[in-house]
Amino acid sequence: MRKRSVGSKVVQSSWPQLIFIGSDKGGVGKSFVGSLIADLLEVGGVRARIVQIDEQDRLPALYPGRVTTVAPARLDDLRRDPGAIVAAFDPLYAAIEQATAERATLIVDIGGPQQTLIEEYCALVDLDADLVDAKADTVWMVPSTAEPEAMRGAVRTVDAIGRVLPSVSRSIVLNGRDGPFRFYPNSPADRIWSDRLDPACAAVGAIKVPAIAPGSWLPFEAAGKRFLDVVAADIPEIQAWTGRSRPAAKVLRGDVAAFLAEADDAFQGVTRGRPEVGQ
Repeated sequence: MRKRSVGSKVVQSSWPQLIFIGSDKGGVGKSFVGSLIADLLEVGGVRARIVQIDEQDRLPALYPGRVTTVAPARLDDLRRDPGAIVAAFDPLYAAIEQATAERATLIVDIGGPQQTLIEEYCALVDLDADLVDAKADTVWMVPSTAEPEAMRGAVRTVDAIGRVLPSVSRSIVLNGRDGPFRFYPNSPADRIWSDRLDPACAAVGAIKVPAIAPGSWLPFEAAGKRFLDVVAADIPEIQAWTGRSRPAAKVLRGDVAAFLAEADDAFQGVTRGRPEVGQ
């Protein structure tokens, strides 16, 4: 085993075996981060399995045959029968059992409305003890954008995961894809960042998703393409997917390739397992 760093935290492994991606705020780029990690792992020869706890079809469409979709639990059912939460997430537990038994890599993408239910489930079934027994190298990644509610949700999630899964590494993913974490001094967002999210990043570690040139990824996202699809495509394919001229297609592909290279550096502790020293 080699040392790897998740954010600024150093743990032992070549890469995490279980990668949870979740926060209780929607629209922060959880599926974006999940697909980015899956593609970066694939560059290194690892075809991660994926569990999606959401009703979106983006990940199953991007990774056909590799995604297990777990139907979201319904609050009304859980109120009538608290034990229903166990049955609702049985497919998740089965996927974790299989991954740990086979020493395979599993990405778990959690929809915002399901985050607190997953936390309850982890506590109810004492998932932490099972992960420790299985010697599963696990990280919980909490994406956040620079929007105030997203930052509040990230801090709450980091704290909650620390309580219910104390053996699991945590890392905040600062999703700067569409804009940096820079704020007007003393604005509400600046205060949340300074008082809450920045200290949380210092405590558990943070990974910064680089910015991508405005408008460069949206045409490919709309066309249902992966990052690896784009960087491997020739220019006529890019033109067919985006409807752009040849020069514009060359720029778009170059922008995505540059973003992917920067992201590879940012996530190397997760996807490549290079030895790093914690800050």
